Amino acid sequence: MKKYRFHIGLFTLLLALCACNKQLELKPEGTMVESALLKSEQTTEGYLADTYLRMMDACAGNNYQLGDITGGIAATYYSALVKGAIEARDNSYYELWSKPYVAINQCNLIIGQLPKYAQFDKQKQAVFIAEAKFIRAYCFLALLQLYGDGALQGKMDNMGVPLRLAPFDGYNGSQNIARSTNGQVYTQLLKDLNEAIPDLPVSRGDALSQGSRATRGAANALAARICLYMQQYDKAVTYAQAAMSGNVYSLQPSFWTLWPDNYTLSPGQYPLSAEILFAFPESFNKSSKYNDNNGIYYVYGFNQPLPAFVASYGNGDERADSLMLSYRPVMRKFTDQNIRDNVILIRLPEVMLTLAEALARTKGVNSTSIDLLNQVYARAYTKKGVPHVYTATDFANPTALIDRILQERRWELAFEGFARYDAIRTGKQPNPDLPAAHFAMPIPQHEIDITQGEIKQNPGY
Repeated sequence: MKKYRFHIGLFTLLLALCACNKQLELKPEGTMVESALLKSEQTTEGYLADTYLRMMDACAGNNYQLGDITGGIAATYYSALVKGAIEARDNSYYELWSKPYVAINQCNLIIGQLPKYAQFDKQKQAVFIAEAKFIRAYCFLALLQLYGDGALQGKMDNMGVPLRLAPFDGYNGSQNIARSTNGQVYTQLLKDLNEAIPDLPVSRGDALSQGSRATRGAANALAARICLYMQQYDKAVTYAQAAMSGNVYSLQPSFWTLWPDNYTLSPGQYPLSAEILFAFPESFNKSSKYNDNNGIYYVYGFNQPLPAFVASYGNGDERADSLMLSYRPVMRKFTDQNIRDNVILIRLPEVMLTLAEALARTKGVNSTSIDLLNQVYARAYTKKGVPHVYTATDFANPTALIDRILQERRWELAFEGFARYDAIRTGKQPNPDLPAAHFAMPIPQHEIDITQGEIKQNPGY
């Protein structure tokens, strides 16, 4: 019987996971065998809460920023990262690989063992398992987009990442598995999400739970992103439409209402708006420890916006607005002095632009894509008025429409981690110094050594 250590506290997400907003009646730190851990609804929900925390640890911080600092959006001191010159033995980047697998391992325990040990309502079990499948899919995608050789370029037979679907505790060599192909990993992610979607709620009743736990809308949106990366545009359309159905989500009226000046409000608890499909509600963290934060240090001038990118915004585009903090320009998306801004992973404009792009790729120049583009674009001009309302006559061919949608996506989702991956999947160079041979990161040498070569290195390293 395996033992599992979990930590309760430090993060008010746990409050959102408890009925009636009660704190879990568990010791601050404990060790339980899986039969006891998954027996009751309360302890299972506590372990699920900790799994969300492990997901945040894996997908916020450096992982979240990497897409922008290597994608021509923000500067960084780490030139080797920008140039793709990282050595496989450089352990500075090991956690980009290891932390998603920590979260995945906990998901595997819930998915595989909860039906065996649970002694509570089966419908609630199904929701918990569905949430674990959502987390697992998100973490595997975080790995695949970094390490999959050609995963964003339609090379489905190339090496992806090890597809670990069973939990393990400790290491003895028997758990070694080789890298699955990109296609096999993508197939599993969609399988997880397709199984999760029927069991996830459409609405959770309150804004905090709605935005910080998996829902049917969030799972459909993630599936749409995966299909966009796979270049399966018909499926991307279907999932994006499903994510947007039911009028559950809506655009905030302006850029400033979505991204207020948290610098003057911090420390504070920043609400999750109806535009957010999934986020880490870091601002609800009540820990007194400074290092208990989201790991995204834009507010102190690290990874400053690149002037050329900021200059690309149109005159009057409110998304180019920045605050002068500590004598440095800081984009409004991360301004809390305690590094506790909420970390948004899925937002409605992403889904809208995914649908617009996928429809343009399958239907050509069409009114729905243009309307979605106009909605996102117009929201950035609430003071001066939108410079132009697009019509079909503005686009000579589908490529022109797709290019305009991609530009809008780059502006709208800047500093949310997409730039690198959108560039690669559309045949562009993320930045002038990153060679195509190193679009995929090197597999940590430790993983190759410990598996005695069963895990293979990416080409070019």
